[in-house]
Amino acid sequence: MGEHVPGSMDIRAQEKTFAGFIKAITWGSVIVALILIIMALADA
Repeated sequence: MGEHVPGSMDIRAQEKTFAGFIKAITWGSVIVALILIIMALADA
């Protein structure tokens, strides 16, 4: 094993996973908000 050099690790996979997670959370929040709005309008 060689010595660890800070900043030398390839983190492209982690960045891609994180971007996907943020995208999923954003879309999920939008969908939940729309469902709540539709439910509120249906009750009116």
